[in-house]
Amino acid sequence: KSRVGPLLADNPFLSKLLRDTDTAGLKRIGSAYLYLRGMQSTVGMKSVPADMLVFDELDEATPEAKTMARERLGHSDYKRVVELSNPSLPNYGIDEAYQLSDQRHWTVRCEACATWTALDREFPDKLGHEVRVIREREDGTAYRACPKCGEELDVSMGEWVADFPERRIHGYRISQLFSSKVDPAEILHEYRTTKFAERFYNLKIGIAWADLSNRVDVAAVLACCGEHGIVESSKERCTMGVDTGGDLHVVISRWAAKHKPKREVIHIGTAPNYAALDELMKRFNVECCVIDALPEVHETRAFAGRHVGRVWMNYFQETQRGSYRWDPGEWIVQENRTEALDASRAVIRDKKVLLPRGGPVVREFAEHVAADVKQLVEDEKTGAQAYRYIKTATNHYSLAFTYDCIAWSRLMPWTGRFEWIGPAPRHWDPILDMDP
Repeated sequence: KSRVGPLLADNPFLSKLLRDTDTAGLKRIGSAYLYLRGMQSTVGMKSVPADMLVFDELDEATPEAKTMARERLGHSDYKRVVELSNPSLPNYGIDEAYQLSDQRHWTVRCEACATWTALDREFPDKLGHEVRVIREREDGTAYRACPKCGEELDVSMGEWVADFPERRIHGYRISQLFSSKVDPAEILHEYRTTKFAERFYNLKIGIAWADLSNRVDVAAVLACCGEHGIVESSKERCTMGVDTGGDLHVVISRWAAKHKPKREVIHIGTAPNYAALDELMKRFNVECCVIDALPEVHETRAFAGRHVGRVWMNYFQETQRGSYRWDPGEWIVQENRTEALDASRAVIRDKKVLLPRGGPVVREFAEHVAADVKQLVEDEKTGAQAYRYIKTATNHYSLAFTYDCIAWSRLMPWTGRFEWIGPAPRHWDPILDMDP
């Protein structure tokens, strides 16, 4: 009401076309209709066919909501999409779309030395580094500078230059670095003093950015690789984590005989069905398995029923804090999702796990782990802030590894034995010696 309404009323051309059918969520302009919808509710998006979509603050919407909105273009001859947003995480939301585009940068020509500079590219991507594109004068003011000769740049003397001109999607990175409304001294001061690097880079510089303390990158995962390969069976007792979905992603580990007290991942792979999981339980002598209970609740429950006392169905509970909650009556384990992912990342950062030597599957595993990134999220209603993990790409092995970490967390570290919780089934030894 405060932005779109006045925009239409104050525009002589549009105001003549504006019809009586006029609500906050619907504007009729000529023979066309403009629908204004929020992306939190799927009902509003399902009911509106469209020729063109304009996403505002794309990174605030879920990938599922974005996919559903795009379905509204199904019967259109135009199918035009415009995506707008402050960036947040690398390869997520607007940054993912930008990476698929021709990647245009506002590039400014220096009148002194004729060098062309894209300010957003030349700005340091880490705090504490020298800023060569903003320089201070003796009177304390600052100016945008050519990184080559140091002369002042006129940001109006530029043009959009594409990194990949052959791509048909146009992508523009907008930055306050070349805004005539923003004092470069303000940007430089905030760069030197900010306590929230993510927000500085997202909002001021206009680039996706994530603190390494809030993610584990591919290199950190691969640094945990040992000399052993992926094996197909184990006589030693093992634990297993399974993420359900189209395929069942599996991570199996045991104690590393030569590197105590490290955990050794010995198998990473997929299983086509639950019968194949039964075979893995047998081949790897799995004594504790944690499996995602959703979405295949019935098959997962049947699988747990075939391995009573050894398979636990996992449910994330965002309100839970502290240690994992094991329910031996239902064979369910519950925990806070953020805390569980924190724990599995710590295992990798602290190199308390040995992974199989590098290969395509291990590389895929590393990419899945790196896809989960922790982000500070603010509740729109209460203003409360909390960290949660955002999936920026496929993350099945990341969750399977987390479930395996939950499984072997039941081992008592001073004995290497399982801590039994609840009454023991008759066919299962409640105390298992895990020492190789």
